[in-house]
Amino acid sequence: MALKRKLTKEEHAKLPEALQAEYIEDGDGFKLDIDGDEDTGALKRAKDREVQLRRDAEKAKRELEDRLAEIEGDDARKKGDIATLEKSWNKKLEDQKAEYEAKLNKLTNHTTKTLVDNVALSIATKISNAPSLILPHIRARLQADFEGDEPKTRVLDASGQPSAMTIEELSNEFVANKEFSAIITASKASGGAGKPSQNGGGAAKFNTDDKPADFSSMKPAELAAYIKEAKANQQTD
Repeated sequence: MALKRKLTKEEHAKLPEALQAEYIEDGDGFKLDIDGDEDTGALKRAKDREVQLRRDAEKAKRELEDRLAEIEGDDARKKGDIATLEKSWNKKLEDQKAEYEAKLNKLTNHTTKTLVDNVALSIATKISNAPSLILPHIRARLQADFEGDEPKTRVLDASGQPSAMTIEELSNEFVANKEFSAIITASKASGGAGKPSQNGGGAAKFNTDDKPADFSSMKPAELAAYIKEAKANQQTD
């Protein structure tokens, strides 16, 4: 899930300070301070602040431990008061860590959807007349990369390893793959990769009375064989 664009004053007050800074006052409430529809910079800022808050908490914990070491012989430690304080502090630190990790995961999941799912759907819609069939295969070749200054889409090679391929090159690879030729729309293919389909723009649409196959788990060769058989059955009807 993404951060809400608008919040009431009550909702804003419940946010951690690290995320309150991402909003600006807007009338009776607050709005997310972004430029454009997508702000992957918000993810990076939230991540940086979470890291800084964690460092501050760990530093304070170390200072407390140093202080406890100085009064190790004090009666308070012997009575267990210090142990109780340590337990309470550790729980507070763990709760804060879990809270920020949960918020960071929500931002990460939203950005991954934008960088992987949306890009895969765009490619499938552009090159195929049956995008739902080819979509799982395209999505498997994409990955969200969070290592740089800004998140970006990374294309994987056929073995699932990061590569230097571009989105356009990946599209052309699927267009040129003969195993997908039955569902490739030649008139929409870019870069001139692959020969036009003999079906004049892709395979005809078909329906079967059997239970729908699980296309997402099929290998390209199995998918092509299924489409070929369905087309043959359609022609004999």
